[in-house]
Amino acid sequence: MTFLITNDDGIDATGIRTLHAALSEVTTKPSVIVGPKHHLSGCSHHINIRTGIAVEHRSDSEISVESTPADCVRLGVNYLYKDIDFVLSGINQGCNLGSDIYPSGTIAAAREATIHRIPAIAFSHFRRAEWEIDWERAKRWTIQVLNMLLEKPIEPGTFWSINFPHLTSDMNEPNIVFAPCCTRPLLTEFVLEGSSYRYIGDDINRKSDPGTDVDVCLSGNIAISKIQLW
Repeated sequence: MTFLITNDDGIDATGIRTLHAALSEVTTKPSVIVGPKHHLSGCSHHINIRTGIAVEHRSDSEISVESTPADCVRLGVNYLYKDIDFVLSGINQGCNLGSDIYPSGTIAAAREATIHRIPAIAFSHFRRAEWEIDWERAKRWTIQVLNMLLEKPIEPGTFWSINFPHLTSDMNEPNIVFAPCCTRPLLTEFVLEGSSYRYIGDDINRKSDPGTDVDVCLSGNIAISKIQLW
């Protein structure tokens, strides 16, 4: 088994390095990184079909792609590497809960892998604006989740979406909860500045249905959701 790791925060983001480090503690199977050259959060499932896509081979196991997370997967599994058996995406600096799965580039990478009949897991970390993410703690959580999910068969047409809570060091360790995606809409909070509208939505204030991924994550637990494409 060979793992492909990607993200939408860019190939040099701390989250993708944390995910790679966590995977190396879970398995001795080989892994490669194929990440976007630039930060592309919120790019959804955009793909480049109009212009050439530049790639930079940083090493035998790391390639920077000047395009989107979906293109990283498309190129990674079909052209850049052979025999990719599993795709991991993240760890995104910011949650991808409920209807966030549609604009998310992190989720799009896992979705693209699923379309190619390759199992995938997307990792995201809820972030409070005034706090820093504890990446060592996120690494521990990632190891726990990987140890759990890599033993579970993934049904065709489905992938896993993981959302970590943002906790302070004095808060209790989170529970791992399997939860469906919330179906409420994205926050639509804007302010008018001249002739332009600027988004000011804050995820901590979003509404949720009880027991859904939004409710679980914002309550301080790790939300695992199964996303089904067909």
